[in-house]
Amino acid sequence: MIDTNISPPDTPFKGGTESQLYMLASSLSPIIFKPIVVQLSRFKSLPVAAGNVGALKVLHFPTSRLYGLQCLHDLRRLSHLANSEGVDIIHTFFEKSEVMGWLIARLSGIPIWITSRRDMGFKRKKIYDGLFRFAAKDCKRCIANSYAIKDQLLQREGLPEEKIEVIYNGLDFSRFQNPFNGQNLRKNLGIEDHRPLVGMVANFYLEIKGHRYFMEAAKIVLNKLPNVEFLLIGDGTLRHLYEEMAFKMGIGARVHFLGKRQDIPNILSNLNISVLSSISEGLSNVILESMAAGRPVIATRVGGNSELVVDEITGYLIPPADSSAMDEAIIGLLQNPDKAKAMGAAGRKVVQEKFTVEGMVRKYEEVYFSLLKNRG
Repeated sequence: MIDTNISPPDTPFKGGTESQLYMLASSLSPIIFKPIVVQLSRFKSLPVAAGNVGALKVLHFPTSRLYGLQCLHDLRRLSHLANSEGVDIIHTFFEKSEVMGWLIARLSGIPIWITSRRDMGFKRKKIYDGLFRFAAKDCKRCIANSYAIKDQLLQREGLPEEKIEVIYNGLDFSRFQNPFNGQNLRKNLGIEDHRPLVGMVANFYLEIKGHRYFMEAAKIVLNKLPNVEFLLIGDGTLRHLYEEMAFKMGIGARVHFLGKRQDIPNILSNLNISVLSSISEGLSNVILESMAAGRPVIATRVGGNSELVVDEITGYLIPPADSSAMDEAIIGLLQNPDKAKAMGAAGRKVVQEKFTVEGMVRKYEEVYFSLLKNRG
């Protein structure tokens, strides 16, 4: 169960958790598991609103509030669904589904409720922390996708350590297997072939992504290396503010805002450097994708970033909100292309070995099996 919606690979506007849930649910053994994804998104138009995607059954129960007659109606309908389908495990993603999943598990007598944590809790309201502390006795496991998040869980929510399981995200490496031609990308942007590209993939909904520091670093870099071009991929309500900022800083002609794109593997594969300037992060899918594309990564030392980027081996880890450190790392790699290439190759190898979809799914199945075996 998820607050938003799943994101199959052929649909636009994919989110990290949404993509991970799709890969997990659609990859579970169909002989053993019968996955049903319940989407609580309040929006009517979804990539997959209802029906079957392969062996995966998808349902949509629009839920805007956790109180009122409509919520009670949805709880009854979902409890009936759980009973009629013989559900053994309910696994929830995000706060709304966490509360509803807990209540449905109690109402329907579902023996196993598993919850998840996918970020450092920067958006999580205190009321949800209070609710979870109350409900925690019913939770069989909480899945964190990094050890940084596990530490946050222990400190902030007081969940017993034996209930926390760390399972890293998986990456569909097949999207990065074939070489990409960057000539069309450059042609469409009006960028000459000899100009280095430095980019960042991040939405513009929250300042926590640190776009300000990326652009401050870009200005410093351009003062020293004026032929560099910067790409920002993503969209959101704050985008126009950063577009204005770029022009006020005098770098508007060198910073390209590409909006939401479906050709992320192509874009990443044609960057010289991939940057992530977040001041808070759980486990970044963008870092995994950049490494899969063979690009060196410059990322802030926050959350699970240090569990992905091996400093000075697959990229550089820099302090958050530090434009000077970022510009030094960018210039250092642009002036040493052999080192950048070696870092990219090392990162690609790490992703191939440690962050496969198959490995992720196997670990989830092991958790499900162990809980089913010991339920009571």
